[in-house]
Amino acid sequence: MIIAVIAVLSLAVVLLLIYSLILRNKLRQTSRNLKELIKENDGQQSNPQKTNGDIYFKINKEFIITYISESGADILGYSPDELIGKSILGSLLEDKKANRDALEFALSKMCRNQSTINTQIVLQKGNGQKQLMLCRERPILDEILECEGVSFLCKDVSEARAWQENLSQFNDRDIFTNALNEHALLDRFEHDFQLAKRYNKEFSCIVVELRDLYDFISKGIDFETADKLLKVVSDVCFANLTPNANIGRVDKTKIVMVLNGTSRDKAEAIAKKIFAEAVPAIKKLRVDEYNAQMMVITYTNRKNYSDSYDGMWARLRRHIKTALKQRTYGVVSSDNRGTVVLPPAPSK
Repeated sequence: MIIAVIAVLSLAVVLLLIYSLILRNKLRQTSRNLKELIKENDGQQSNPQKTNGDIYFKINKEFIITYISESGADILGYSPDELIGKSILGSLLEDKKANRDALEFALSKMCRNQSTINTQIVLQKGNGQKQLMLCRERPILDEILECEGVSFLCKDVSEARAWQENLSQFNDRDIFTNALNEHALLDRFEHDFQLAKRYNKEFSCIVVELRDLYDFISKGIDFETADKLLKVVSDVCFANLTPNANIGRVDKTKIVMVLNGTSRDKAEAIAKKIFAEAVPAIKKLRVDEYNAQMMVITYTNRKNYSDSYDGMWARLRRHIKTALKQRTYGVVSSDNRGTVVLPPAPSK
C-alpha cells in the first residue's frame, strides 16, 4: 500500500516538474514577444515615417486619435492637427455600429493576448472618398505591459483589389471567342436556371455545334482558319444575344447561349437568324457554301417546375450527339427530334 502511494506521489512530482518547465518556457516566450512589441512601438514612435506611402496612426482605448504621421495625414487629405484629439469614428472611419464593433473586438483581443491583427478597413479621405486599406493593428503597451491603445500601419490595396477582380474576369474568358470559358459558362447556366425556376420565368438556351465544320476546316485548310471559325460564329452569336444573357464555349466547338427571360419561340427565331448570318460569314474563310452549312444549331427552354438544369443540358447534348451521328445539319429543336429547319438553298 505504501509503495503504491509513493509511486503515485512520484508520478505527481514528475508531472508537476514537466508542467513547470512548459509554463516557464511559455513565460519566456511571452516575455520575448512583449519586449519585441515594446521595442517596435518605441521605434515607430521615434521614426513613424519609415515606410513611404503607408499611413501610420494611433488611437487610445476610447478610440481617440493620439498620433498620425504627417505623410499619412497628407495621403488622406488632412493635416495632423485636424485629426489628433478626434474620435477615429466619424473622421477616418464611418461612425457606424459595424466599425465600432470591429474596433472593440480588436482592442479586447489585444488587451488579452498582446497580439497583432491583420485586417482590411475602409478609411475616409478628407474629400469624402473612401479607400480600402490593408492594416496591421498592434497593441500600444505601457511600462507595466498593459494595453493602452492600438497602432495602425495601413497600406492602400484598392488598386490591387481592382487588378484581382480584373484578373478573375479574365480567367473566366475563352481566349478564342472572348466569351465565357466552359467552367464559368456552366456555372452561370445552372445559376440562371435555378433563378428562373424559383421565380417561374421564361428561360431558354441555344447551342451552336461546330464540330464537323471545325474538323473539316482544320484538315482541309489549316488549324488557324479553324480557330477563326470559332471567333466568326461567336461574333454572330454575340450580335444576336438578348439582354441579360450569357454566352460561352463548351467542349471546344459548342457555342452556348443562355437566354434569361426568353421564350422558346424567341429562341427558335434567334437560332434561325444565327444560321442565316453565320453561313455567309463562314464562306469568307474560304469555305464553300455547302460545307459552310455543316453545323447543328439546337434550342430548348425550361419546361415546367419539375424540369432541371441537368435535364435541360442533357436534352441539348443528346440531340447534338444524334444529329452529328446522322450528319443532320441545320436548326433543330431538341424537343422535337427529327424536325429540322433546312438551311437556305445555296446562292447561285
